[in-house]
Amino acid sequence: MADDADRTEAATPKKREDARKKGQVAQSRDVNTVLLLAVGTAALSSPLGGRLVATIHESARQCWSGLWIVPETVGDFHAVLLHAGGLAALALAPFALLFMAIGVAAGVGQIGWLLSAEALAFKLEKMNPISGLKRMFSVDKLYELAKSILRLVIVVWILWRFLAPSLPAVYSLMDAAVIETARLGGDLLRDTVWVVLALFAVFAAVDFAWQRYQHEKRLRMTKQEVRDEHKQREGDPKVRSRIRQIQREVAQQRMMKAVADADVVVVNPTHYAVALQYRPPEQASPKVLAKGRNHVALKIRRRAESLGIPIVENPPVARLLYRTAKVDREIPEKLYQVVAEVLAYVYKLDPSRRNRWRAA
Repeated sequence: MADDADRTEAATPKKREDARKKGQVAQSRDVNTVLLLAVGTAALSSPLGGRLVATIHESARQCWSGLWIVPETVGDFHAVLLHAGGLAALALAPFALLFMAIGVAAGVGQIGWLLSAEALAFKLEKMNPISGLKRMFSVDKLYELAKSILRLVIVVWILWRFLAPSLPAVYSLMDAAVIETARLGGDLLRDTVWVVLALFAVFAAVDFAWQRYQHEKRLRMTKQEVRDEHKQREGDPKVRSRIRQIQREVAQQRMMKAVADADVVVVNPTHYAVALQYRPPEQASPKVLAKGRNHVALKIRRRAESLGIPIVENPPVARLLYRTAKVDREIPEKLYQVVAEVLAYVYKLDPSRRNRWRAA
């Protein structure tokens, strides 16, 4: 493992993708918690929350009313509980679905859609006590501990700050009706919860920034890791250079074989050489079988000489063919005239060549 001081390079896209596949993403659980608490508090403060309280109150009343009279059978007892529980479950179902949707939305909002089988897989190193001790005293764990202590202190302070002035009113309600007690308790709880949520939102923002910072820090790479990844992706430069060299050699060998089918080789005379073939009616225009410059041009010329193929020295045409025509392709239309003149010259010197492809 490289030291953190050596990890000076930002993570590459591949590094980020690999980390994501392993489930290593920047996610703040505090954000999820704050969103759930905020939505839950807002829902309970809405008419939906009022209906929930009324339904639970009614289910509790029916339950106690049914149990006050001793059931004649166990079935009667179960029926009372099931009826009361069913009412409570129906009232809680919208909240459960709402919380599930908020939990999923909070996760997707932070990290997108992600299901990592590797993160869920069992790993033996998690059972290693030494590794467990290291994780226990890691920076992340110390941060979580400090965050929990600070959050607890703030919550206790807020509760005391808001509830202490209301304690006399609370004491006076000890003999009051249940409805009145519930109303005052609900008001105190609602005000306290919103203040706590506001502070928790600040905690969540700080925690989200911290998690992003730590995630980026864990993903940092050394210069050597960046080079190794580049080699792995693009291949070793020496290997790629060797492959290109082999490809050039194979292409040259193929061109040298194709020279045997040429009708003429146009040369510079030493710097360029282009081998042409023209076999009507199969070919609408002359075709370039091989071309090269310097030592490749010399090889093409020697190959043509050994095979008795006519060689025409025409520097302008040779340069033009080399620069504009492609191997195994017919020549551009703009070169028809100059190449026709070259072929006419060859056929004038050796009429048998014209008769050869006519006979074919």
